[in-house]
Amino acid sequence: MRQCVGLMVVMLLIAACASSAHAGDDGPARTARENVQLRRQVREMQAQLKQMQQRLEALEARLGASPGAAAVAAAPGPAVAGKAAPVTPAAGAPPPGIVAAGVPLPEPTPAGVTVGAALKGLLPGPVSGPTSRRIGTEARAAPPPEGVIMPSLQGVPKVFIPDIGAVGDFTLRQSDLHRGDPRYDSANDQFRVRDTQIILFSPIDPYTSAQVSIDKPDQGSFDVEEAFLVFNKLPGDLSLRAGQFRPNFGLINETDTFQLPMIDRPQALAQYIGDDGFVMPGVNLSTYVPNPWDADLKADVNMLSGGNTPAFPRSKSFDFAYMGGLTYSRDLFGSGAMLAGVSAAGGPGPGGQSYLQDPFLQIQYAPTQRQVWTWSNEALLAERQGVGDHGLKRGFYSLLDYNFWLRYHAGFLLDMADVPGVPSGTEVGVSPIFTYFVSDNTRLRFQYTHRTGSGAERAANFFYGQATFSLGNLKPLE
Repeated sequence: MRQCVGLMVVMLLIAACASSAHAGDDGPARTARENVQLRRQVREMQAQLKQMQQRLEALEARLGASPGAAAVAAAPGPAVAGKAAPVTPAAGAPPPGIVAAGVPLPEPTPAGVTVGAALKGLLPGPVSGPTSRRIGTEARAAPPPEGVIMPSLQGVPKVFIPDIGAVGDFTLRQSDLHRGDPRYDSANDQFRVRDTQIILFSPIDPYTSAQVSIDKPDQGSFDVEEAFLVFNKLPGDLSLRAGQFRPNFGLINETDTFQLPMIDRPQALAQYIGDDGFVMPGVNLSTYVPNPWDADLKADVNMLSGGNTPAFPRSKSFDFAYMGGLTYSRDLFGSGAMLAGVSAAGGPGPGGQSYLQDPFLQIQYAPTQRQVWTWSNEALLAERQGVGDHGLKRGFYSLLDYNFWLRYHAGFLLDMADVPGVPSGTEVGVSPIFTYFVSDNTRLRFQYTHRTGSGAERAANFFYGQATFSLGNLKPLE
């Protein structure tokens, strides 16, 4: 070992000299710097080799001090320089490694003088224990608490941070109605914060999501407008929604009032399902209908507990309101689309049973990316018992909207509705509409409406202004 160490030192010195000689052609200054660096490296190498040699000698001394070494005698003989004399067993002695009968066995290696401890001493620095944990273990200062620990499901977060949205809808209405007209309300002809909402949405796991909408209507208190779960990966491509929500009825019922392409919900619908549409607790089941034509057909079925005063007020009985619908959609004109369908509902009404039917049709055509025509049509047929309607009531609206320059829209609305609660009478409204989207989340709108009178009511004119913002895109503006 000592010869190997000395040989390594000599080889390093020779390499240093050769390198110095070879570098002489690059200049004396560079040669001097390299010689100094090489000498420093040689000194460091010598110190390390000396330290290793000392530790190796200490290891040999510890291993040679074992009591079992005395059980074997060294035979005399000439020693070769640089080599240990061969050990031969004495006459009558057992072979090496075999202890004669009656001779006590050697004592085990003392504690702390193990091979592992000796090898640690050869290393230049302190040796610490392993720092990595075994798979499935945790570092704890105290033993784990007693009880059952349920592992979390894969893909399910332990902390839910929902998407948060907010909506503000501000309106101004001015009309020529006068006192004595049943439609006159001074509170409506002024600035109003018509609606404020906070929307929370979050996926719960890969199969379920949830949404909550907290609503603050004008002259009302905060209330939970919507709170529902959606199970979107049920067998048979079914989707289930449970809670309080806007059921899929007609063309625009799932659209909140501030999202509509006009100021208010058309009178053709509002007269019979309310200004805000259907928002009711219950369950909804929807699926795409397989068919031999591979058409895009979607079916919806709802079972609801009521809560809509004009159509299905909440009753103390166990009667439910039922809704169903079928929707068909397809591409049209190469750059457009068509949406058509029919919805039906039935349940306990204000004075008896109520039945509603709602066919609808929407056609969209986009000759260019900056020009989009949208034509929306919807009708409502209402048959309600015990409220003095005297038969079937009808409503119909048609809206033509032209997106003529990126964020600018011009529209025209025709709105007709039979007056409820009287034997006969129909009101007709016409409305030009102008909408400017300041951005995707901010919208300004102006609308003028002329509505004919019915019976003793005279014709009236209304002017509307609207400013709406939607943060978070959970309920985008139309």
